[in-house]
Amino acid sequence: MSIPPISGPAAGAVLRAAAPPRAAPAEPPPPDGASFWELLTPEERAFFAQQAALGPLSYRPGGAAAPVAAPTGQRLDVRA
Repeated sequence: MSIPPISGPAAGAVLRAAAPPRAAPAEPPPPDGASFWELLTPEERAFFAQQAALGPLSYRPGGAAAPVAAPTGQRLDVRA
């Protein structure tokens, strides 16, 4: 069983012209030395400053737990 080669577009196919090039953005791109903070609006800066003032997120009341020291000096039974 052999499939015949296709020589052109299918019957009834609509050929479309390429899309016109997009217009340049309204604002010029920021300079290469610009930081992310400089790109934010005053409202966005206020939001992120408020989030930073709240501190890190945790699932415990009262914040993150203090680190617990690893237990040392105990015997380990490794016999099966």
